[in-house]
Amino acid sequence: MRFGVFTAATAAALAAAAAALPTSTNHVVHEKRSGSSRWSQKESIKPDPRTKLPVRIGLAEENLHLGHDILMDVSDPASKNYGKHLTAEQIAELFAPAQESIDTVRNWLISSGIESSRIALSRGRNWLRFDAEIKEMESLLRTEYKVYEHQSGQNHIACDEYSVPQELSHHIDLIMPTVHFDTKILSDPEQQKKKRHLQPGDPSSGFLPKKGKTIKGPGADPDVAPQPFDLSTCDTQVTPDCLRALYSFPNGTLAVSSYGIVEYTPQAYLQSDLDLFFSNLAAEIPAGTAPTFDSIDGGVDQTTTQSFDDNGESDLDLEYAIALVYPQTVTLFQTGDLVEGASFNNFLDALDASYCTSGGGDNPTYDATYPDPNSGGYGSQDCGTYAAPAVISTSYGSDEAEMSAAYEMRQCNEYMKLGMAGTTILYSSGDSGVAGNGGECCTEEACAGGTFNSGGSGTFNPSFPGTCPYVTSVGATQIVPGASVTSPEEACETVIYSGGGFSNVFPMPSYQSSAVASYYASYAPSYSATQYNDSQTVRGYPDVAANGANYVVAVDGSLSLIYGTSASSPTFGSVITLINEQRANAGKGSVGFINPTLYANPTIMNDITSGGNQGCGTAGFTAVPGWDPVTGLGTPNYENMLPVFMDLP
Repeated sequence: MRFGVFTAATAAALAAAAAALPTSTNHVVHEKRSGSSRWSQKESIKPDPRTKLPVRIGLAEENLHLGHDILMDVSDPASKNYGKHLTAEQIAELFAPAQESIDTVRNWLISSGIESSRIALSRGRNWLRFDAEIKEMESLLRTEYKVYEHQSGQNHIACDEYSVPQELSHHIDLIMPTVHFDTKILSDPEQQKKKRHLQPGDPSSGFLPKKGKTIKGPGADPDVAPQPFDLSTCDTQVTPDCLRALYSFPNGTLAVSSYGIVEYTPQAYLQSDLDLFFSNLAAEIPAGTAPTFDSIDGGVDQTTTQSFDDNGESDLDLEYAIALVYPQTVTLFQTGDLVEGASFNNFLDALDASYCTSGGGDNPTYDATYPDPNSGGYGSQDCGTYAAPAVISTSYGSDEAEMSAAYEMRQCNEYMKLGMAGTTILYSSGDSGVAGNGGECCTEEACAGGTFNSGGSGTFNPSFPGTCPYVTSVGATQIVPGASVTSPEEACETVIYSGGGFSNVFPMPSYQSSAVASYYASYAPSYSATQYNDSQTVRGYPDVAANGANYVVAVDGSLSLIYGTSASSPTFGSVITLINEQRANAGKGSVGFINPTLYANPTIMNDITSGGNQGCGTAGFTAVPGWDPVTGLGTPNYENMLPVFMDLP
């Protein structure tokens, strides 16, 4: 077996290369934080050097440098190994830290005065942990710890940068607490309850869909004239039948694959809304049809608070996912309890037990902490609780500049592993064009420092995880006002603008290089490096697009019009699920990571050549023939896509 030969050879090479820890004292900076507008140093307070810190050293995973090539080997349509996805066990074995890394880092700690009895290795062998006084850590890492205050009033101990011996740097992923603002100076139970980490489901996150007019039911706008729900009105009200006509796909007939939708508490769906939607727009689906409910870290479909801010996202995602793939059951991954909520990493933990500890585990600055000790909190942590479905759609996102590059790279590598296992990962690209969540733009070139303004000017603010090269980023289109459902679409410019641009963190993946080079050769933007990363060497997004305007959605007992890439991602995911159904029926596996196949066959998509994604006081980028940073390769065309994917092994 190819995998077995590879790992055996690797293990042998590592065993031969293992050596004693060098005695070099040459330290190099391992991580450095350039600043944050949300934190400020408290000059008047110095941390007590005797304060003990809970230290975690994330050990570098083995073979990550080979991950891209292995993923391409099973995802590139030209590869003889296309579709030969790895098992979860094979992936865990492939990337586990080498024994050499464990021994070398442990020996360094002991030689630096950290007694062996204080050092513990995690069960997953991914990180070393110990308690140490600040003065010990300052000596160990050649750094100085300071007290910082968040704009919310939360105090943390952190440093601006830290160093490790040069010969150890490739064995260490990251060390916490250091530059990540993840240790508080005071233990205040009330402060602990404040949500300080990423909250994708928070109504104030800026990434949730936008509500338009209510067209039917309680609260209907009196100036809205009733229209029939048929193909003649798709330019003003999009329904499941409109999407089928737009993208040439049929009603579902099979239930032999799997499709997952991720939601973050407090976002929740109402069964009464699903039933209202089915009765009006999907009569073939019986009342009471619901997703399979998989609770992660205490996730609950809460009904205590009901409003568009609480129900709009989940209702939209589930109504369209269920309607478009029925009778295939859709799985809802409801993530986070009502106290802590959750982040993307908390969700990923539940799919891969090793991710709970690899690279030092979750980061309390960005991720919810489980077990949750607060009153009413979830008293455990879900690690490897669920198997990943064939397709996962997530309609949430963050600003790339909000998090450290190391944090994002670690998470991106997990998406890479899911692709190796045969899962398609889709993320909405954002609703503010070249700006970030809430329309904010960066104040510094390349978004250095993570400082933002209100969006009238500044540097373009790319989204994450959409910029990760191992996910499929989905932008938004719209039917041209007054046009028929069979006419070419344009980039969405109604209420929202398709998120798109270029990463400041991730290099350009090989599968995308030709498409992006063609874009620059024929349609190079006129913006300067102060406005976006124009190096032509970085990841461009989105990859694809789907309609994101005028969706008819049942929310809180009425039918309303909804806008956002939040609609685009589950729609595109439904098309991929229908393709997976046909492959499964023919005895073939899921399509997995789809980007290499799509970029190798761009003509199977509906190219979008008009519209833009304004933001940051500019017109943004423009949709042009071929790939562009507004609508990617274009929208799905099932009739064109199906034979290409069916011809693959």
